[in-house]
Amino acid sequence: HVDFSYEVSRSLASCEGALLVVDASQGVEAQTIANVYIALENNLEIIPVINKIDLPNADVEKVKHEIEHIIGIDCKDAICVSAKTG
Repeated sequence: HVDFSYEVSRSLASCEGALLVVDASQGVEAQTIANVYIALENNLEIIPVINKIDLPNADVEKVKHEIEHIIGIDCKDAICVSAKTG
C-alpha cells in the first residue's frame, strides 16, 4: 500500500531477500512494481509467489507472464499457493 512505502523501503534495507506475492486474480499492480524496484535497488533476491490460485478467476500463467515482462523476474520456479487449499 502506498501509505507504507517509507516503512517498506526502510525494512527492505535490512533484508537479504524478499517474497514477491502477487494475487493470481488481480496480477501485478502499481504498488507491487514500486516495492519490487526498491528491493532490486537493495540487491535482494526476489522469490515470486503467486497467491489465491484457488479463486475461480485466477490466471496463474497470465500473472507469471506479467511478472516476467513487467518486472523482469524469471517465474519458472515461482511458488503457487492458496491460503485456503495450500
